[in-house]
Amino acid sequence: MVFATKTRDGMVEDICGWSALAGALPQHPILRGAQQADVAIIGGGFTGLAAARQLANLRPNARILLLDGKRIAQGASARNSGFAVANESPGHAQLHTDQGLKSYRTMNRLDHAGVAELRQLTQTHGIDCQWEDTGSIHAAHDPANFAKLRQHADSFQRLGIDARLIEGPELHSRLGTSFYGLGVLSRGGALLQPAMLAQGLAASLPDTVACFENSPVRRIHRAANGWQLDLATGTVTAPQVIVAVNAFFPRLGLKSLRVFPLALTASLTRPLSEAEEQDINRPASWGILSPRSLGATMRLTQDRRILIRNTAEYRPGGINRTQLSDRIDIHADGLQKRFGFLDRSAIAYSWSGNICISRNAKPVFEETQPGLFLCGGYNASGVSRGSIMGKLIADLACRQDGDLLSDALALTKPNLIPPRPFLDLGVRIRTAGERRAARSER
Repeated sequence: MVFATKTRDGMVEDICGWSALAGALPQHPILRGAQQADVAIIGGGFTGLAAARQLANLRPNARILLLDGKRIAQGASARNSGFAVANESPGHAQLHTDQGLKSYRTMNRLDHAGVAELRQLTQTHGIDCQWEDTGSIHAAHDPANFAKLRQHADSFQRLGIDARLIEGPELHSRLGTSFYGLGVLSRGGALLQPAMLAQGLAASLPDTVACFENSPVRRIHRAANGWQLDLATGTVTAPQVIVAVNAFFPRLGLKSLRVFPLALTASLTRPLSEAEEQDINRPASWGILSPRSLGATMRLTQDRRILIRNTAEYRPGGINRTQLSDRIDIHADGLQKRFGFLDRSAIAYSWSGNICISRNAKPVFEETQPGLFLCGGYNASGVSRGSIMGKLIADLACRQDGDLLSDALALTKPNLIPPRPFLDLGVRIRTAGERRAARSER
């Protein structure tokens, strides 16, 4: 993945805004030589961190290895928009069918459990991550999308979710911009600084978890005593392995016909000036989601910066610096539409990263072979969902039971997708259509 920030000469250089503002991370060693573990976890994001914590709690005498191909707590988990989503948009749910309604309720229970788990951990370990128990707002600029929002509000209320419509002067005052005409405020989730949260979760892991970074796993295969992981600098053997690499499952030969990556880019501005704060009447921090899948995600952060994420595209090879610079222009245009005093020069940081998508918006959660557990594919809801699913995959590995684990196991599996290059063509056609439909919301 590529990170970037705009420099004075107009070029871009590698850095993620959330991570830069969170400060330096403690370094962990590269895995070297032949290692043995009771459980090995591949992936040091929200899912891997949650799995490691729960395993250490359930099996305090076990040797648990947590491996990341780059820096622990600085992958996609640190690069998202900072929503702990509790109420996923009902726009893609089949709420008119009994099965669709049951599936949405199940996912909603899991998401709320994920928010509650993270809230408790931030309080227990004193993790300073700008956590705010504030509602998120699905909001639209284009009146053509208002009917969709009204359907959202009706669906939320029928499901017993705390939600209401917000519009006109109330919406403008809440956001500090008149760009949006209608919104749906739903409560239960949280806003946060994702890099600070991920770093805090990593720093508070139990001592029995051994962390290794810059240690990409190249191959997973059966071994006499379970599974062997091959790395450039060593090997790991363990009777149980949890794979929590999200968009990178296919790189390990896993779920290549079930999930695929979408590349997102985002920008974060400098802090608003005193005059700018006065201009927008100092609203409390907020988070906006779009009723269109490729519309803009926006934040006014606790430290008074504006975040915008209004591009999503299928680029399995990643986004290069020239492409990222072009995306910054799109971000700047979106900022100006909403806050005329912000232009490209106000952007302090810009970065890209991948989310993991399935055709039917369902996650991967399974023991795919004895002792090999897969968990990921959160369709852009990875903070809360990744945290609870990571905890539950550890429960599954330890043969626990419980209502939430039953919920996770009962979820429909990701639908089959075509192989490449047919996948590439289909996804690009679909995303091009979604981009056109979301143009007014970017």
